[in-house]
Amino acid sequence: MQGRSRRAAGDPVFDRYRKVFSEGSTLYPRIAVYTGSGASHSWIWFADIFDRLGLFDVRFIDESSVRDTGLSGFDAFFIGGGDTYEMAFSLGEDGARAIEGFVRDGGFYFGSCAGAYLVLSGVDLEPFTHFNLIDGAMLNSMAAPPEPRCLEHKYKSAYGDGWVFHPVYGEVTVTGQHRAIGQCVNAPLFGGPVIGRAMPEDVLAEYSRLTERAAYLWPRREAEEFMIGRAAVLRSELDGGTVVVSGPHLEHPLYTAANALAAEVLTEHFKGRSGRVSRPSRSAASNSDTAPLLLEIKRQVSNARIVGFGLEKMPVAWRLGHKVWEPEKIRMFLECAWERLPFMEEHAELMGPSGGGLEPLARGYADVTRISKSLKMRIESGRDSQAEASMLLLSLKELTARFLSIYFRLRLETGFGRD
Repeated sequence: MQGRSRRAAGDPVFDRYRKVFSEGSTLYPRIAVYTGSGASHSWIWFADIFDRLGLFDVRFIDESSVRDTGLSGFDAFFIGGGDTYEMAFSLGEDGARAIEGFVRDGGFYFGSCAGAYLVLSGVDLEPFTHFNLIDGAMLNSMAAPPEPRCLEHKYKSAYGDGWVFHPVYGEVTVTGQHRAIGQCVNAPLFGGPVIGRAMPEDVLAEYSRLTERAAYLWPRREAEEFMIGRAAVLRSELDGGTVVVSGPHLEHPLYTAANALAAEVLTEHFKGRSGRVSRPSRSAASNSDTAPLLLEIKRQVSNARIVGFGLEKMPVAWRLGHKVWEPEKIRMFLECAWERLPFMEEHAELMGPSGGGLEPLARGYADVTRISKSLKMRIESGRDSQAEASMLLLSLKELTARFLSIYFRLRLETGFGRD
């Protein structure tokens, strides 16, 4: 998987977008990524795509930041997959108003999977009624969906008196008229909406084919009849802003053509808008402050990764709210830090006293190692592991958000952004 990810990161498709954002004719956006209540692991894929596009003015924020600041200071806001109910409850009416005001003032909103469900006008039960950015309904909802053929734990979740269901789980193909799509684009569908009742001019791409690299929870022919020709990606203008929602994860790091489609709509929104990068001030630190902290983080992440490998061999999963989490999600958070630590070690002298926030990260990753070992022991002994899994996944989300905030600040500072 790591080899495939490295090859994807080096795809020349990203060269054009890096050039656009570095040449000065396009606003270099200040980006916020939602990592708060309800967010699953998939928001870390946004970090990968921003790395590939050379966009480093990135912050990772929770629901309180959205409610309290109204996304002031940002140009783009991204919400990925997760528990849509928990997102809507935690953001609340104040969060919904903040997001809508942000878009109407010229902001760019990108929602995939749960982030798409959240803002569709047709998702209109509580707590979703305050979120209404784009015309569209979810067609994958009914009172009594048929029994699934596999992946029962992934198949459905409650929605009012009925269910949201997912007839296909895995790679799908979308097509459309946008020049970035070409003939077709493959992307993974991990529970995102099949969209109906959208304005025709808003449909950027439709589901056009179901591939061999997917699990069919319905018989394949029935799944094809249900999905093909239905909207997969929408884009709409709202006053001065842009709303893009996608059922498939266009941001998934192994799907570079899908990444390019996401990059294209982002570029189009900011094209012709000028602006400057606000780089943090440099604050030199001695390696005696920073290097040991980075070494300790590296040691703890390495230890936790080893435990994570073992957990992936165990037939266990946990339900947190409406979302099912498998053990492999643990290592995905850890890999996100592991792959970026060499860059931080190379530029340790720029990280400021005590590593600019590395001390709590070192303590946090030590706790992650401890909880991971405890979790593994509970599973091996046949005891309930729900509490430890919840604690571990919450800690990993918070730590990874803090880690990436430091990492992107360092990337911006080292001159890879634009003056």
